[in-house]
Amino acid sequence: MIPLMIDFTGKKVIIFGGGVIGARKARYFAYEADVLVYSRSFHPEFQEIPVRTEVCNLTGDLEILRNMIHDASLVIAATSDPELNELIESACAREHIWCNVAAGKRGDVVLPAKISGNRYVIAVSTSGSVPAVSRLVREEIEKTFPDLDDLILLGEWIRDIYRGDRAGTESYDTVLYTVLRDPETRKALTNGMNAAREYVQRRFAL
Repeated sequence: MIPLMIDFTGKKVIIFGGGVIGARKARYFAYEADVLVYSRSFHPEFQEIPVRTEVCNLTGDLEILRNMIHDASLVIAATSDPELNELIESACAREHIWCNVAAGKRGDVVLPAKISGNRYVIAVSTSGSVPAVSRLVREEIEKTFPDLDDLILLGEWIRDIYRGDRAGTESYDTVLYTVLRDPETRKALTNGMNAAREYVQRRFAL
């Protein structure tokens, strides 16, 4: 499988299934995509997720499913019935729509464990085989880089300073990598962005 970062702003995501898994999938897309969830009933979590819900007696009729999904960019089959999930995947295949399947035959799309901030997105996946491992890696990254947004902001500042004023023989990438790998840079960053910039200027003569 090939990892991609896709902008879902304004795109329609349809989810079949209103249980705990459906809620987790809905929360994954809720703040970017236009999400519509079909289900006979909905877990209480849906009261806190900004998505549209529609009570529906989910059908095993392939043509009805095709009509329900025809304008979607992505469909998620998250019902408790693996056979129904596979039928939804078949409908998506006929409509040439990407599909994620929670239980049953694997679809085209696997949703990774995601870590995001104002300036970054990191995704980790085991292709759906052991999601707990993906979650473990995500938690370790969160513990190791709690300051990642600030580290990126510092890197942007270094880039602008280096490209604008510095006339040296070292490449920009080499300088930036050295600064960011320096543990003292991270320590300085704990005292605020100004302290980190002062340290970098003093230590690396930027």
